[in-house]
Amino acid sequence: MMREMNGDEEIKAFNEKYVDTQENFNNVHAFLRKMVTLTGKLQTWEFVRFEFWNRYEAPKSADPNFMENNAHLWKNEAGEITGLFISESGGGFFSLIVHPDYPHLADEMVAWTRNVWGKGKKKLNTDCYPYGQEVQALLDQGFVQDSHIGNTRRYDLVHMDYTLNLEEGFSIRCMTEGIDEGTKSDLMEQIFSSGDSNVGSIEYWRKDLKSYRADLDFTVMDENGRPIAFCFGFVDQDNGIAVIETIGTHPDYRQRGFGKSVISACFIRLKEQGVTTAYITGFSAEANALYQSLHPVEITPMHSYVYED
Repeated sequence: MMREMNGDEEIKAFNEKYVDTQENFNNVHAFLRKMVTLTGKLQTWEFVRFEFWNRYEAPKSADPNFMENNAHLWKNEAGEITGLFISESGGGFFSLIVHPDYPHLADEMVAWTRNVWGKGKKKLNTDCYPYGQEVQALLDQGFVQDSHIGNTRRYDLVHMDYTLNLEEGFSIRCMTEGIDEGTKSDLMEQIFSSGDSNVGSIEYWRKDLKSYRADLDFTVMDENGRPIAFCFGFVDQDNGIAVIETIGTHPDYRQRGFGKSVISACFIRLKEQGVTTAYITGFSAEANALYQSLHPVEITPMHSYVYED
């Protein structure tokens, strides 16, 4: 427990392990959505990433206490979440999300991460946006900025008009329209070419995610009716916010504008549904060039921070 000063008022803050219950899931999900509306910024963990983590079975199969051991909550006296620690797959990587009304909580959260969760680990690392409440606390406690790893772009769907410019013979289609699960999985496997057995299972996870919308699964079809590019959209409808996740184009069709077209189709559909803002994060040079061509209104860099014992 810590006590935080708010003017002349002393506020108690409590911390506890995350327990895998529907109530806790709903509370953390609401906290992450609220953080975007409070700050006007995407956090390193947004609601979609949390949904994926909550449904990712591999770590839980290896460790029945995986979630409890790798997520931690800070709350105020009213029981409202004010801070979140989470590690996506264990190891030394973690993330911290601090409520903007509780900035001094960051110091305790970083100290807890180092001394409790990180005890015995030789190296800890995290990714942060420059506006993150946790950045200064990390630096104060021995972390160093390591590298620029990616950029998140914000798109204003209200004031931007997107058009579809496809080569003759190609078309846009929602993947719910006659494209079977096997075809989708084969396309993802060909695009990512990683040999990762989890690629095909992306489809399985997505179906049951809270913010998943089947009508945002768009693809480009080639002259022979085969899907060759795709993107998936996830929506916080209450706040008019979308996150575009898992975007790809078949290697034989890259550099021809199909990725741009399929995302544009998703943006157009989102705008029709009353969604005002969309976010996409890019890590590779190719991805960042594509997302920049869609005219974002804001670009935010993400850096890694490392602590070595």
